[in-house]
Amino acid sequence: MLYSSDASPIVHAAPGVKVLALGAALFTGGCIFAGLGRLIEQISIQALGSSDDVAWLVHALGRYGLLCGAVGVSLLIASLVIALKTTPASKLRYRVSQGLYDPRFGNPLSLADGEMLPRLRCEELGPGTFELTVSALSSTVDAVAELGPAISSRLSGPFRDYAVTRTTSDDAQNRVTFRIEDVTVDRQLVVEDVAGLTPDEPYLLAVQEGLSLDLTTSGSILVAGKTRSGKTTGVLSLLLQVLDRGPDGHGSQVLVIDPKQAELSRAPHVVTLDESGEARAILAAVRAFADAIAERQALLNDLSVEKGDAVHWWEAGLKPSFMFIDEYVALRTVLPARASSEKPDYSVKAFDDVLKRIVTMGASAGCYAIISIAEASVGEGGLPAMLRNACSTRVLFRPTDTEARLMWDAAVLGDAPSHRQYSPGEAWLTSTDGEHEAITVVKFPLLRFRPYGELARLLDVYYG
Repeated sequence: MLYSSDASPIVHAAPGVKVLALGAALFTGGCIFAGLGRLIEQISIQALGSSDDVAWLVHALGRYGLLCGAVGVSLLIASLVIALKTTPASKLRYRVSQGLYDPRFGNPLSLADGEMLPRLRCEELGPGTFELTVSALSSTVDAVAELGPAISSRLSGPFRDYAVTRTTSDDAQNRVTFRIEDVTVDRQLVVEDVAGLTPDEPYLLAVQEGLSLDLTTSGSILVAGKTRSGKTTGVLSLLLQVLDRGPDGHGSQVLVIDPKQAELSRAPHVVTLDESGEARAILAAVRAFADAIAERQALLNDLSVEKGDAVHWWEAGLKPSFMFIDEYVALRTVLPARASSEKPDYSVKAFDDVLKRIVTMGASAGCYAIISIAEASVGEGGLPAMLRNACSTRVLFRPTDTEARLMWDAAVLGDAPSHRQYSPGEAWLTSTDGEHEAITVVKFPLLRFRPYGELARLLDVYYG
């Protein structure tokens, strides 16, 4: 189909609307024919005293009026049936296509007369979520990708609460896919106990309804956010799922490190500063975690040799192993900048080196780090660039523009959701899991139990 700046609005209307318009026209025409016949009959009687001379005309108009009226009523009924049978995805596609193709709406693609109209395909992914694909025929992918606001503005009526929340283009630069969601739907998980939070598969970590982190395709996690943004509770909701599944007998750990000696440090098996205020115990625990990665990888390598093909950790029955560093920058401030002759392996560099090894090599053995940093610590001033880039999953609680620019590059932020006020537990999330490369707004679970108490209990069970 070709673009025309003179196209009638009905050209781009939904099929049900076209049938409705045709039915209404025929019904109106039928009424006009019938009324015209009666008018001619009355004029004939008044002028000639009889209507016999025009009886054939009156009869013909009556028949035409009856026929048109009957067909019009049938089409009106058909339009109702079509409207009832049209799927929500089709209704959304027709509404968007009208906004893109109808010249009354400003020609957002800047098409010239005679240019091919892009093809649209819409699929309903789940309640309140659609995926709209727009081909790039007469426009570049970059031009199509900028259609998000134009598409959102056309979402009225039953879609008035919907908006474009994510934009992605294919590698071949042939089409752009828009995620369209009901932004008023609350997908937060509300759980009464840990068991109600934990997914069936050990490689999944539930974040909200319809969204889980897939550890088979993602890596370590960088978490940032201000005080009271819900950051620590959000991380605990992930760790509790891992603890709930128990250890695997092959060196799995849930290592919690609290250099601030705050609430987390009161739980058993949590590693914190030494009595002298140094972090030697923490550094030893991080090294032990790194050593366990090597042991688990050796196990997987042996299984791969036996099978004659690569064996992944989840296929070998291993469970994920996690190390959570609460306030990474606070920990670095405790460590000396340079090692001394008395403590040659105790320094910031020694700590960063082993942490880099965990973040870059751990995922293949099912071992991951969760690195928590505060608002003022985002960026190279507190977190080395290589370490930040190695964290393939990033979460920013109660996001702001300034923090977001330090977490993601401009290409990712270009498709960021519209800014609004965020409540505790709400965050922006990206991951390399194949589903969430673009920024997604998430709301971490609401835990209707004492997360610190459950952490203490499950740590005892896990290591008991």
